[in-house]
Amino acid sequence: MSTYSNMKKSQRNRNDLREEEGKRERPPKHFLKYMKKKLALTFLLVALVLLGLAVAVGFIGKEKGEEYGQRVLAQQTVTSGVIPFRRGEILDRNGTVLAANEPVYNLILDPSVISSSPNIQEPTLNLLVECYGYDRADLEKLLAEQPGSQYVRYELRMSGENRDKFLAREEEINSNMEIKDKIDGVWFETEYKRVYPYSTLACDLIGFSSRDGASGSYGIEQYYNETLAGTSGRMYRYINEESESEQVLRDAVDGNTVVSTIDVNLQSIVEEQIKKFNEEVGSKNTAVVVMNPNNGEVLAMASYPYFDLNNPSDLTVSGYYTEEAIAAMSEEEKNEALTQLWANYVTQTLYEPGSTAKPLTIAAGLEEGKLSPANSYICDGGWDYAEGKRINCHNIWGHGTLDLEDAIVESCNDALIQIGQQIGTEVFCKYQPVFGLGTRTGIDLPGEEDGILKKQEDMSEIDLVTNAFGQNFDATVIQMAAAHCSLINGGSYYTPHVVKEIIRPDGAVVETVDKTLVRETISESTSEFLKTAMTAMVDEQRPWSTAIPGYEIGGKTGTAEKLPRADRKYVVSFASFVPASNPEYYMMVVIDEPNVEDQSTGGYATNLTRTLWEAIIPYLNLFPTRDTGETPAETSPETPEEAGDPAGGVNGEAPEGQEAPAGAENPADGEEPANGGTPEDGGAADGENRENQGDVPQGGEQAQGENGAYSHGIFEGGFE
Repeated sequence: MSTYSNMKKSQRNRNDLREEEGKRERPPKHFLKYMKKKLALTFLLVALVLLGLAVAVGFIGKEKGEEYGQRVLAQQTVTSGVIPFRRGEILDRNGTVLAANEPVYNLILDPSVISSSPNIQEPTLNLLVECYGYDRADLEKLLAEQPGSQYVRYELRMSGENRDKFLAREEEINSNMEIKDKIDGVWFETEYKRVYPYSTLACDLIGFSSRDGASGSYGIEQYYNETLAGTSGRMYRYINEESESEQVLRDAVDGNTVVSTIDVNLQSIVEEQIKKFNEEVGSKNTAVVVMNPNNGEVLAMASYPYFDLNNPSDLTVSGYYTEEAIAAMSEEEKNEALTQLWANYVTQTLYEPGSTAKPLTIAAGLEEGKLSPANSYICDGGWDYAEGKRINCHNIWGHGTLDLEDAIVESCNDALIQIGQQIGTEVFCKYQPVFGLGTRTGIDLPGEEDGILKKQEDMSEIDLVTNAFGQNFDATVIQMAAAHCSLINGGSYYTPHVVKEIIRPDGAVVETVDKTLVRETISESTSEFLKTAMTAMVDEQRPWSTAIPGYEIGGKTGTAEKLPRADRKYVVSFASFVPASNPEYYMMVVIDEPNVEDQSTGGYATNLTRTLWEAIIPYLNLFPTRDTGETPAETSPETPEEAGDPAGGVNGEAPEGQEAPAGAENPADGEEPANGGTPEDGGAADGENRENQGDVPQGGEQAQGENGAYSHGIFEGGFE
């Protein structure tokens, strides 16, 4: 017992000793809590890192997935190729295709397949020589040099007819079970070629695209490039783990179709008449724009010379350059000629508008209460602004007493000088931007110019009075057209635009381009007054009238001298609208440097305008709004010479020999005109050859020089 008792006691002692040691080794409670927190923090950090990696992998998969996928496939890719998109079509407002796509085919050779067997190589090379006349030695050399290649583009942009010729023979040979020969290792890759069915039609407005359809240049092709261009697809052929050929396709996304506001028939009429004019008379550039004044839609836009959209670099199409002249050009000269040819005169060329700006000046005065239709002005043939210095009216005998409407009908410079002084610099400079002058209109075409205006703080009295009748500031044709549209539609300035809607490849309408009202320019009453005055101007035109029996036509002429003034080169123009009382169509005709000895003479813009309306009105199915008998103005002769006037009239205004000095209009600011310059219109007011009123200018200034032109211009003594 004693021994057993001692053993148990000894055991208990050992247990007590271990328990005591365990108590001494156990960490304190606060240390355990610290360790738990550390473990939790470590776990949280690891979880966050894993989450971050998952997000990064997801992002990379989304943004770089295709790139990395291609890298993986590249390790086992047999062939890969681009599946081209179809560039969106461009249509006219009625659905006529103006720009389309035509499939073409690249002939692809796979030397690894062709050279894999004599029963493939021999018949395949034979067929390539048979169909396309290739040199067999060249083909054999290719196979010898690149035996392992699987993708060789041997001929590019082959026609469908040529492709089908090979495919038909291939099927015939391969379907013949009696022979071992097989055609293999040749296939065709599809691309699309941009084609323009009407060649030169609307070339300035449409523009052209690159060969692959990825980018556009000029016109709608450039402005709407992101809309028209699609996204290319991809095709991969690779060997899988079982050494079998697999193919992966990523479909292309075609571009959207753009429906323009252009009417192809109206555009054709305009271009036909422009071309006819240039064949008979000719000019450096002849431009026409037809618009709907009530919403800003451009219905036709053209400037001559034209170019072929299917071959835009061919200078011979314009008719301005011979093969010999082109061959003699340097590359720089050719590029400069092409740049000028491709530029859109209507939106990218600045000019001084001349008398077409006079209604804007009068509108500003009426709106600010500075003018009244009852105002009267005495035109004595000019305005003396300094000793020995005088600005002549184009009628240097003087128009006598004119009211505000007469100032437009007669296109009287003297009256406009007085009107400019009456309304003042502040009002004049306030309204030029209101009418959209000096800034881009926002038309949906690339490269639009801003225009150049005098700032109010820099405008002298000479600047004011010359600006008042349309000289010494620069605008674009589209700026003047948009401003005129606001004058005749009741005062609403709409952004001009050339696109009507955008349609997806599946036919769904993505966007409809409606009219965009920018601001109100004038009141309804001012608009009514101007329409009446400009209708009277056309009704009283002589001898080259734009009046057409049965129709109300309103309009305003303009003649602008180009810099340098001493060269006596002119831009003549005519702005018009029908029906005059409730305008539905507006047209601006601009002729830059007509090919005549005296460019300031003759009713060239007037005659072209009349010819255009005579062709357009029946197409538009406009009904007469007047008695179809003879209009107030008699039918005009075709040329000034036919009217018996040796020098001609200006833009359908009165003959130069009766009222208009030859040569320059107002010189540029601060520029002294050569030989005293010439009148702003170069002829009597807007075709009206009324009985001369007022006194003869001092010193017998009615004396005429050669060709019936006055020896004195608009500025006597010049101005500084």
